[in-house]
Amino acid sequence: MRPTNESSLGDVIKDMLRKYELENGLWNTKIRDAWDKCVAKPIVQRTLSMKFMEGTLTVNLNSSVVRNELELLKTDIISSLNLELKQDVITDIKFF
Repeated sequence: MRPTNESSLGDVIKDMLRKYELENGLWNTKIRDAWDKCVAKPIVQRTLSMKFMEGTLTVNLNSSVVRNELELLKTDIISSLNLELKQDVITDIKFF
């Protein structure tokens, strides 16, 4: 039997996303949608920006009170977001 060099289309797409460093950009969009579903509306309204890179989600907020509260709930938020994303991609969240 001859060895083949066949890959599934999904594997080829994942490899291309990694090769061209587009994977984090794709996750940024999915994570933003998950954030809107997983946290309360007042928190979404106080979220200025978000950035995902290599497992860490950076969230900029316009309220120090909300920032402190979310820091206490960090583990639950990570679990909730990963559950919504159906994959464990977020390992840490930094609130600013």
